[in-house]
Amino acid sequence: MNTTEVATLLDNPDCQIEARHISAADGVDLMVYSFKPNQPSTSRPVVFIPGWTSVMEGWAPLLSAWGEKREIHYIETREKRSAKIAGKLRVQDFAMINHVEDLKTVVDALNLDSNVLWFGSSLGATVILHGMMDGLLEGEAAFLIAPNTKFRFATWMLPVIAAPWWCYPPLIRILGLPYLKWRLKEPKQYIRYRRTLTQAHLLRLKRSVKANRRYDLPENLDSIHAPVAICVAASDTLHTGDDSLGIANSLLNGCIVEVPSNQYAHEPEVIADIDAWEENASGQ
Repeated sequence: MNTTEVATLLDNPDCQIEARHISAADGVDLMVYSFKPNQPSTSRPVVFIPGWTSVMEGWAPLLSAWGEKREIHYIETREKRSAKIAGKLRVQDFAMINHVEDLKTVVDALNLDSNVLWFGSSLGATVILHGMMDGLLEGEAAFLIAPNTKFRFATWMLPVIAAPWWCYPPLIRILGLPYLKWRLKEPKQYIRYRRTLTQAHLLRLKRSVKANRRYDLPENLDSIHAPVAICVAASDTLHTGDDSLGIANSLLNGCIVEVPSNQYAHEPEVIADIDAWEENASGQ
């Protein structure tokens, strides 16, 4: 999307919007959208990493309201359709460390220092944790929605993983969408995932699944000193609460922030929860 399309999607928020590709690792260019409030803000910038193949439509209400309050840099990871990747797509190109190195390179290009709030969901949240653990990503704090210690794939996905990528559309329609409709208890969460699957770059999705299906986030995260909030929702049946609790307990300065629903975490209302947690964390 270009700047005009983003402004229309977000209902013309009171902020400046910039859309451009920025060179990341290994010759990959990532799409980055920056939102800067027209009114002065003293809040630290937000580096926003959406989830696996996530599309901006699902985050539009939050971005529209948040972009009026503080500077946000929304970075789309390399498995997304917006990324520019030259050459053949290899499985190893989508490993977790590649995502981490992408973010480090892009954040450096944006001239951001460690005075940022990292915000991520699902894969984006896991990438942030992995990068902070390795010391490659620095920040004053991180607010993470449903990070994964490992990526669990349902039985229906096994034939999808094995099949040629051009078989994905009928397999997603016949197996994937009915499974998600049954599994997800939040109607709006199902709508977001349906949009995600139907708009995904299918070959990149296949490569990304194969690259991360055996990923395990290390249990020892005590190298991360910054405050980290792990945001969970009891109604979110897709992401396991045990993962979130285990991650929070393994962090030196981690805590659980519970919200009413996964959809709530995509809405402007969550800003108050983030602000309250961030203020409390800064005072510790």
